[in-house]
Amino acid sequence: MVSLAGGRSLLLMQRISAFVLYRRGISSLFSMPLSPEPAAACRSFPQLVTPWGCQQIRTKARGNEYQPSNLKRKHKHGWIKRIRTRSGIEVILRRMLKGRKSLTH
Repeated sequence: MVSLAGGRSLLLMQRISAFVLYRRGISSLFSMPLSPEPAAACRSFPQLVTPWGCQQIRTKARGNEYQPSNLKRKHKHGWIKRIRTRSGIEVILRRMLKGRKSLTH
């Protein structure tokens, strides 16, 4: 057996990952028996060797991270926040020179 970092053998890692996949209901994808030869398992199906190979299973929808709040928007990008710092004043001046209708929020 080939030893990996931490003293775990490759075969043990292979069996752990197969167990994790079985618990998640993905065992039907792997009809091949677990090979005692680690090199063959690496070549034929690399996800069996690393348990983190099939870790990316999403369960809920993405894309709803932005929940707008006018108060937070004003505090971060408003006139008072910009006028307090030198770099904020530079932002306002750049927008003036460019001819923006709205300088800040």
